[in-house]
Amino acid sequence: MQRKLISFLLLVSLLVTALAGCAPAAAPAAPADAPAAQPAAEQPAGTTASGEVVTLDFYWIGNGDTDQRPLVEAAINEYIEPMIGANISFHIVGWGDWDTKAVTALQAGEKVDLFFTADWRNYMQLATQEMFRPLNDDDGEYGNLLEEYGQDILTGLNPAFITGTQIDGVNYAVPTNKELTVPEGFIYNVAVAEEIGFTEADAAAIKSLRDLEPWLEKAKAARPDEYPYLTNGSGGFQPFVPGFASGVDSGLISMLYAPDASGVFDERVVSVMESDWAKEYTQTVYEWNQKGWIHPDAGLTTFNTDELRNAGKFFVESQPLKGSNIKAQELVNASGNADLRLGEIYSQPKVNITTHSGGSMFAIPLLSEHPVEAMKYLNLMHSDPKLVNMMLFGLEGTHWASEADGRVNLINSAWYGAHAGAWTVGNTLLQAVTNKEDPNKNQMLIDYADGSVDHASLGFRFRTDPVAAELTALNAVSDGVSRALRTGYVDPSVELPKFIDALKAAGLDIVIAEIETQYEAWKANKGE
Repeated sequence: MQRKLISFLLLVSLLVTALAGCAPAAAPAAPADAPAAQPAAEQPAGTTASGEVVTLDFYWIGNGDTDQRPLVEAAINEYIEPMIGANISFHIVGWGDWDTKAVTALQAGEKVDLFFTADWRNYMQLATQEMFRPLNDDDGEYGNLLEEYGQDILTGLNPAFITGTQIDGVNYAVPTNKELTVPEGFIYNVAVAEEIGFTEADAAAIKSLRDLEPWLEKAKAARPDEYPYLTNGSGGFQPFVPGFASGVDSGLISMLYAPDASGVFDERVVSVMESDWAKEYTQTVYEWNQKGWIHPDAGLTTFNTDELRNAGKFFVESQPLKGSNIKAQELVNASGNADLRLGEIYSQPKVNITTHSGGSMFAIPLLSEHPVEAMKYLNLMHSDPKLVNMMLFGLEGTHWASEADGRVNLINSAWYGAHAGAWTVGNTLLQAVTNKEDPNKNQMLIDYADGSVDHASLGFRFRTDPVAAELTALNAVSDGVSRALRTGYVDPSVELPKFIDALKAAGLDIVIAEIETQYEAWKANKGE
C-alpha cells in the first residue's frame, strides 16, 4: 500500500508541475513546523507559512442541512482562525444520501478535508481504496500527523480506541471518545405507555418480540389512527453482531452476538436469512403489518421514522442504546418536541464489538491539500470545550443558554438536530449536557462499558476486494427485498425462500467462505 501511495503522490506532483504554467502561481500550505518564508515570530498567529487562511470542507453525516449552519460556521471560524489558520465549512449530508452524495464526492476527488466514517459506514472500504491518508506514518509527506499535531487526541483517548481502529497497524481515522458498549434495544413513547398502563417494570420484562404483542394491541386500540411498531427494518431482538464483516450487510451475513452460559462465543459465520430467527422474525412482523401495527409505507426505502418519532406518533421503535436512558433523552432533545418523553427496553447483553470501537471517526482524505490544518482541527475537537460545544449545540445565546449548574438549555434545536449528534463530536467528556439530561451523562457513557465483555471478533475487519462482484450482486438482490421482509410488507412464506435462492445465486456462499478464510487468518495473526 505504501508503494501505491508514494506512486500516487509522485503522479500528483508531476501533474501539478505540468499545470503550473497554465495557472497563477500559489504557494502551497506548509506543515506548521516547516521552515517559513519569514521568521515565525513575524507571521500572523495561526496562519500557514504563506500567510494563507485555508478552508476545511467538513463532511458530516446527519439529518440534513439547516439554515442555522452559516451562523454556526461564522462563530466557529472567528474562534479557530487565530489558532490554526483555518476556517471550517460544514457539509451535513442526510443518512439516506450519504453514499450517493458524500462518498461519491470523495471518490470523485471533490474538495474534502475531513470526512465522517465508521466501521458501519465505509471505513474499511474507503481506507483500502486509499481514499484516506495514513495518520501515523513516520515517513509520510507530512510526517506522523497524529504524533505531531494530535497530541491531545492520543492522551485523551483510551488506547484501545487507537489500536482498535487500526488496519494492519495504521490509523486512517480519529475515533470519537464516546461509549464503547452499545447493545440493541427499543425506545418507547412514555405518553402511550401511560395511556395503556405500560410501566418500567413491564419494560424490563420484555424479552422477545412476542412479549410486545399485548402492548402493541393496546396501543393500537388507544390510538387507532397511529401505527405502534415504528420500524425501518431493524430488528431489536436480533441475535447477530451488527456490522460483523466490514462492507457486508450484517442483515445477510454475521456471527452470533452473545456468549453462551460459559462465556464462550459461537464463531461460526451465519447466513442470517436462512436462520430460524429470520423465519420467526419475518413471520412476526408480517402478522403485525396485517393487523395495522406497522406503517403501510415502512417497507419502502423512502420511509423515514424520524418524523413519526419526533411527533410522538408511535409506541416502540428499535434503537442502539447506551445505558441509563441516555439514547432516549438524546432523541428527545433532537426532536424539537417539548412534550416527547421516551423510555428504553434492552434486548442484548453488554458486548463490545468492532463496529462500535470504530463507531464514529473522522478521516483526512488523501487528496486533501490541508492535512496539517485538518489534524489540528481534529485535535481541537478533542481538547477545546468551547469548540466542542459550538459544534454540538450552536451559538450560545442564539441556540442555547448555560444554566447555573453548567447544563444547556436549548433555545433553538435546529442546529443540534441537523448533525448526527454528540457521539460524533470529538471528546464527549468535554461536552456540556442539556438540562433534560443527567449532569453525569458523559461519564456514564464511558462507565457503561464496565462489566462488558469483548466479542471474539472485536478488531476483525473484512477486505471486500476478493468478492467485490459477489457483493455487488448481493446488494442488488437485497435492495428493497430485505427491508420488505423485515417490515412485514410481503408474505415471508412466499418471499423468504425466493429471496434466499436469489442470494445464493448471487454468490452468498462464496462471500461466506471468503469471510471464514479471512477470519481464521486474522485469528492466527492474533496468536489464537
